[in-house]
Parts: sequence; structure tokens; C-alpha cells
Amino acid sequence: MKNQILFYYHIDNIELSKVKGIYYFRYCKQLYSFEKIQNVDFFVKIIQILNEVGSSKYFRVIPNIYNEFLCNIDDQWYALFLHTIVDFSLLEEILRLPIIPSEYYSNYKFISWDILWRAKVDYYEYQLQHIFNNYPVIDESFFYYIGMAENAISYIKYNFIFSSRRQNLYLCHKRIDSSIFFHPKNVIIDYRARDVAEYIKYLFFSNSYHNFSFYSLFKFLNFSYDDFVLLYSRLLFPSYFFDIYDNIVAHRGQEEELKTILMRVNEYNSFLVYIHQTICRIVVIPSVSWIKKEMS
Repeated sequence: MKNQILFYYHIDNIELSKVKGIYYFRYCKQLYSFEKIQNVDFFVKIIQILNEVGSSKYFRVIPNIYNEFLCNIDDQWYALFLHTIVDFSLLEEILRLPIIPSEYYSNYKFISWDILWRAKVDYYEYQLQHIFNNYPVIDESFFYYIGMAENAISYIKYNFIFSSRRQNLYLCHKRIDSSIFFHPKNVIIDYRARDVAEYIKYLFFSNSYHNFSFYSLFKFLNFSYDDFVLLYSRLLFPSYFFDIYDNIVAHRGQEEELKTILMRVNEYNSFLVYIHQTICRIVVIPSVSWIKKEMS
């Protein structure tokens, strides 16, 4: 890949390191990554939006010698990213997510979360037939978290009613992770509740939630009933489990990582009850009966 980077960007005398399919190198004391782009049309749209409503904190996409953001190598598309290094607060960034002007997604096919999650669950259930008995920790935990996902699907399907106001779409993030928060490949068009919910999960799994005022956060957000239903459904959906599961099955992670999650099942359920009670101090949303019963 050195020769391709030299040809397309005139960057020479570099040492490449490949991590999980991504090529990293330093040039002029700055960190770059050369990465495969799967969904080219969506990537181009995100770059357009970032240029219009984004910020200088996002990783720069470096144009090649043809002044294009993408290179085609062996029928695969790649982009070169210059990683920015900035001090920032995840919470502050999430509180001021930019609204995406409607003209940028007028032709964007937005699929509701319950449909996406249903497809994901169906795929995992099919996949398990081929990996069962290969991963003992997955075997013992898989159906519990599929059940959690089913609860999230039902919760949003039967409680999200568009009752309050039109839902704006925001410049959100696939995952809340400070190391990739400003990576364009981590950007997605979605409801604001997505980032808020994933930030709350981040607080829980980093053990940073004990002294955090969720009531103050929810008051500040001025969420509607629908917003809170979206938020709570996303807290129910165990993305944290499936992310690790995906890495294990793709041989990018170890089952040991799952054990830290499994040890905290009861704590997370108590946390869900607490978050629901806090939300209901502002807007009353439906509860999940089995969680309340389990924690009583």
C-alpha cells in the first residue's frame, strides 16, 4: 500500500502499520490513516454535510493528486484521513449536535430503528447456527441479549407515536468513543436521542455515572415524549454486547471482553430502572415490566 499512497498523495518515506484492516502512518509528525470506504455515496454525503455544518475538529479527508477524496485500488475505494488532536468534552459536543438542514437528507432513506434492529437480530440468530459451541461465553449469554434487543424493538414499535413535534435529524455518531468521535466514518444522520443514549451507556460502562446528574441532563435537553421513548429504547438495545460479539466472531476480539459486561447485568438493569424513574419526573413514558419485576 506504500506505493499507492506515494502515487496518489506524493507521500514518501513512511512506515505503515496495519490494524484491523486500517493502514496507519505518521508524516510530518502527524497521524494519518488510509481506510477502505464501504458505502461511497453515504460517505460523500457526510463529507458534504461536514463541510457545511461540521467543525474543524473532525478528521480531515485529504484530497489526492486528482483533487478527489476517494482512490480506487483493486476495485475498492479508499480515503486518507488526517487525525486531529483536540481537547474536548464528549458531553458538550453531544449537547450541541448540529441539526442537519432538510435539503441534505430530502432523498435520504431513513429506516426506523426497530426495522434495523429486527434485521440485525434475525441475522445474529441465523449466524449462531454456524458458530454455536465455538464460543462458550457467547453461548451462555446470547439469548439473554437477543431478548433485550427484542424488548427494545417492541418498546419503540408500540410507544413511538410522533405525538409532539416533527423529529429533526442531527449530525450524530455511530458510537460514542473519544478516539473516533470526530472521524467522518463515525458520523451518521440520526435522531439526537441516539447520541444521548449512547453517551449514557458510555457513562455506565466506564463507571462514570454515579455522580452524574441525569435529571439535569434531561431537563436541559427539553426532550418530547417521543424523544424520551427513542432514548429509552436505545438504552434497552444492547449495542455494547453486539459490538464485542462482532469483534469476537471476526477474530478481532476475545471472549474475555464479554465477561465484564455479564458481571454487570443486574447493575445495568437497576440503572435502567433508575433512568426510567428520572425520565418520568419530566415526562411519563411506559416502563418495561420484566425489568421492574426482576429488580423488585
